[in-house]
This record gives sequence, C-alpha cells and structure tokens, in this order.
Amino acid sequence: MNHILMALDFSEFSPEVEKVGYALAKKINASVTLVTIINKFIDYVPLDTGQVFENQWEARKDLALKSLKEVEDRHTDVPTEIISFIGDPKEDIIELSIQKHTTFLVMGTHGRTGMMHLVTGSTAEYIIRHSVVPIIVVPINKKRH
Repeated sequence: MNHILMALDFSEFSPEVEKVGYALAKKINASVTLVTIINKFIDYVPLDTGQVFENQWEARKDLALKSLKEVEDRHTDVPTEIISFIGDPKEDIIELSIQKHTTFLVMGTHGRTGMMHLVTGSTAEYIIRHSVVPIIVVPINKKRH
C-alpha cells in the first residue's frame, strides 16, 4: 500500500500542505502519517492553554499532538497515524520517511530569504537535498519571480 509522510509545522501555510497531501493520498489510495517534530534547537514560549506543564517541551508536544489530531479528524476517510516528538526536523523527517517506507513525503516551504534563511536555515531545502524518497514540496510563495 502507498504511504505518505506529511510534515506539518502549523504555520499559516500548513492548511495548504494538508490539502495537497490528503488530495494525493486519496488519488493514490495511500495511508498518511502526520508528523510534527518540535525543534530541539529553538526555545519556545509555551502558550497559556490553562494546562500546567513542567517544561516548555512537554507543553509544545501536547499542543502539537492536539493539532495533529484535529487534522486527522478532518480526514476520517484516509487511514492516518499521528506522530510528534522533540528532535531535529531536518534529520528526523528523513529518518522517519525511511522507517515508514514512505511513497511520498509532503511538506511546505516558507520561502524565507536573506537573514531569516541564514538564521533558521531551510528545513525543506535540507530534506530535498538529502531525502531518499520522492518529495512533494508545496510552494508557499505562489507568485512568479
């Protein structure tokens, strides 16, 4: 059976990645693994959700799992697994795509340039260069250059 690994970061562009990923899953009769990897190299300020957590990482992981569950619930017609953990998105997405015998990896790109690109790096760019499975990259900047 075909399998899609869909990496979501819950930025404002994630709904477009979700739309493309699930449309592809339906066309090729694929199951989906939704993944959010909380970047261990970036400090976060947890949102005030009313829940008490001992650390920011636990809070961030809980929020990611809830968000992934919402995506899963919108697509009950496609078998979906959700995964979230703290790690290195660049390396862990590649490794997970191999472990899951992924047919296609679906992800977005923020299209950052200049200083932001230098500071944060480009997860999508790194994965494109190092992945051993085909990648569908959903462009965020849809304007012609």
